[in-house]
Amino acid sequence: MPGKKLSFFSLLFIPLFSVYGQQKFTLSGFVKDKATGEELIAGAVWVQDVKGIGAIANQYGFYVLSLPKGKYTFLSKLTGYKEQSQTIDLDRNIKFDWHLEEKENVMNEVQVIGVKESQNISTSNMGTEKLDIKETSKIPTLFGERDVLKIIQLLPGIKSAGEGNGNFHVRGGAADQNLVLLDEAHLYNPSHLLGFFSTFNGDVVKDVTIIKGNSPAQYGGRLSSVLDVRMREGNNQKFQTTGGLGLISSRLAIEGPIQKNKSSFLIAGRRSYADLFLKLIPKYQTSQPHY
Repeated sequence: MPGKKLSFFSLLFIPLFSVYGQQKFTLSGFVKDKATGEELIAGAVWVQDVKGIGAIANQYGFYVLSLPKGKYTFLSKLTGYKEQSQTIDLDRNIKFDWHLEEKENVMNEVQVIGVKESQNISTSNMGTEKLDIKETSKIPTLFGERDVLKIIQLLPGIKSAGEGNGNFHVRGGAADQNLVLLDEAHLYNPSHLLGFFSTFNGDVVKDVTIIKGNSPAQYGGRLSSVLDVRMREGNNQKFQTTGGLGLISSRLAIEGPIQKNKSSFLIAGRRSYADLFLKLIPKYQTSQPHY
């Protein structure tokens, strides 16, 4: 009888020890630019010790990993930034932010010729285009004003709704069938100055995604397309200003830290000269079409 009781209690405690040994903890945080403190979209974080375990930062730069208790070496990398590694003893839920440093040496130009035959059916983001904000500054634009709405009209399947109109048509859809978002807020009129300029100030835009196919459920569903624009949060490391003078408008952006590494501000504005020229015409002296 004593032997049977001992065996019973042994079987009772073995599952408990097994469950305790599989206890998991989370490593979470943000992937940021070391120079500006801006959150980086699609930054990769993975475990060097365990193959196939990793995470990609979302549109807010946030990532999360869940692993059993132990000591791991984590790596973080993003195109154009130096790879970083950090050894962490994961014995509790830990918050860790990565501050990636931009590479000093830029690689030579790479030309991609052709795509995989199955790419259009093997990816879950069919009909999705992402604009490189740095590259868009090289595109010639009207009167020197970088305009998001004008740039996306250069993509296949998108065309202008007409001269003097800030709307656009995607694959034959009507202009009011497009969902336009600015930091998740709906924009029902994404243009200024009778449609010549868009609402978006190019100096403060961080990410532009246009979905021309079936949009994910998070957008609620639209008949034509989704234009998702994300704005920068501001430099939380140092003060800086950017701006420009155009033929019919000027712009200025001021940003800097409120509390270094924690909070920042970003103030941007544009001003056109259209109303100044119209005052020279008696018929339009009372008009105020500036923005």
